[in-house]
Amino acid sequence: MQDNPIRILLIEDDEDDYVLVEDLLSEAPSLKYKLDWANSYTAGLEAVSRFEHDVCLLDFRLGGRTGLELLHEIKRNGCEVPIIFLTGRGGYEVDIKAMMAGASDYLVKGQMTSDLLERSIRYSIERCNAEKELRRHQNHLEEMVRERTFQLETANEKLRQENTERRQLISQLQDALAKVKTLSGLLPICAWCKKIRDDQGYWNHVEAYIAQHTNADFTHGICPDCAKQFKGDPPTP
Repeated sequence: MQDNPIRILLIEDDEDDYVLVEDLLSEAPSLKYKLDWANSYTAGLEAVSRFEHDVCLLDFRLGGRTGLELLHEIKRNGCEVPIIFLTGRGGYEVDIKAMMAGASDYLVKGQMTSDLLERSIRYSIERCNAEKELRRHQNHLEEMVRERTFQLETANEKLRQENTERRQLISQLQDALAKVKTLSGLLPICAWCKKIRDDQGYWNHVEAYIAQHTNADFTHGICPDCAKQFKGDPPTP
């Protein structure tokens, strides 16, 4: 059930046609409406720009200008009110131009009836509301997509940073491991002087060889057995 009156704007420079539209609307008992009349191109543009109406009935001829010109200007101004185009004679070309310009419907004055006008008004308003709701949902979905895209880009950037840090850590560990010197396998050692042969075939003192192949440092002392054997000054290492 209709609670509030439908606010209708008629842009028409002919008073007789205004009376015709008013009579047709009054013959629609189920239509609760409030009709405003703008009788010129300029007055019509000003009235539409106030965004006060639910639907606009726009005449094709407005003095020296046309309703198509006004329709284009209305749409450029961002007005979303549904526009029903009115003309004194039918014409496929005018119909197509009106629809392409953004009109919701197209009616020929001589063929209008109360039922036809009421149906066109209700249909145009309902379709306009449906399109607004659709745009609202689309905008909401686009906002959700933008937000999700931002979250994914943030997560990807964090992952890239973590991967970079991980690669740097691995590289640092590899460098550290490369610097660690270990002894492994069989060591060729002289049974008499205890020198060790390196990979190049040179014989090195044990201390020198271990210093080259490990991170160990040496301190020197004398064991108890040697201390007993050399009661005087211990041999120089």
